[in-house]
Amino acid sequence: MNEIYRGRGVAILGPFPPRPGGVSVQCEILASCLAAAGAQVTRINSDAPEIRRRGRAGKLLLPFAQVISIWRQMRRTRANWQVLHVHAASWWGFMPAVLALSARRWRTRLVISYHGGEAARFLSRWGWLAQPVLRRYDTVLTLTPTQARVFAGHGIASAVVPNIVPIDDFPFRPHGPLAPRLLWLRQLEPRYRPADALAIFKRIQQTHPQAELVMAGGGSLMAELAAQVEREKLAGVRLIGHLSPDAIPVAYAAADLFLNTSAIDNLPLTLIEAAASGLPIVTTDAGAIPDLIENGETGLLAPVGDVEALSAAILRLLHDAELARKLSINGRANAERFSWEQVGPLLAQAYALE
Repeated sequence: MNEIYRGRGVAILGPFPPRPGGVSVQCEILASCLAAAGAQVTRINSDAPEIRRRGRAGKLLLPFAQVISIWRQMRRTRANWQVLHVHAASWWGFMPAVLALSARRWRTRLVISYHGGEAARFLSRWGWLAQPVLRRYDTVLTLTPTQARVFAGHGIASAVVPNIVPIDDFPFRPHGPLAPRLLWLRQLEPRYRPADALAIFKRIQQTHPQAELVMAGGGSLMAELAAQVEREKLAGVRLIGHLSPDAIPVAYAAADLFLNTSAIDNLPLTLIEAAASGLPIVTTDAGAIPDLIENGETGLLAPVGDVEALSAAILRLLHDAELARKLSINGRANAERFSWEQVGPLLAQAYALE
């Protein structure tokens, strides 16, 4: 596969670390994989981190500053790439998709990956703007079949090319029987319903008083959740904040079960990483998660916000070592679909390198 990419100029337009979130992580993973395959990679950061560091004034300037920053980066590096791969999302996250069309004048191949779980709402409201933009791309990539169907319903053809997970970074250990050590790893934001995790854990502790819950990630709800833990005297809960990339595999290795409570989702990297590590997964069925997790085979699904059902699924795994081990082993096999060896050839087709 390296022969396909060697010497090719590819620009990745999207957020990059230290910006939190799965899209920035994915942009950095893609850039690293392409570089390792011999491509000449240009990072065009849509996040304007130097503006964000200016506090309140930076927030006011941010939208305008992002546009100017992206445009300048594109003009400065345009001789270095022949493919521009844009990573966009809904609402203001769609701005890079619009701005990147200016690269048409440089005879660039334009590819876009659409992230996030709000495509249906966004296209219903802003389809009159988004559809003409997306149709000017050479290739539109969606991450899941569910998202592809949403796009098709708005007359936009797409190819399904999922996120990449560096599988080898997550050592596999088969689990089962399980100790009640739970890991929750997302941003502490309303869309991920972190308070549900505390409610679930409270129920688990009624029968497993030694249970532990580690909640990793930063976000706007950190103080509120910490206060709830203190108020309800939830012994065994640790809010450990944002994790560095090196610390994430360690967190998976220290847990026995992964819990996801999100209300809006598409293809969460954390579920793939947890599966790669061998953790049995209990998750909501939000968005396109059922495209990733098959109930009873690679994880257990429950409706969004159904604390009782999610708690029951965890208790089921704690009491059924055979099922836990089955989900652990099947989960690792499922995660291997997202390795660079599997996704790289699909991207080569999207880039018209083959």
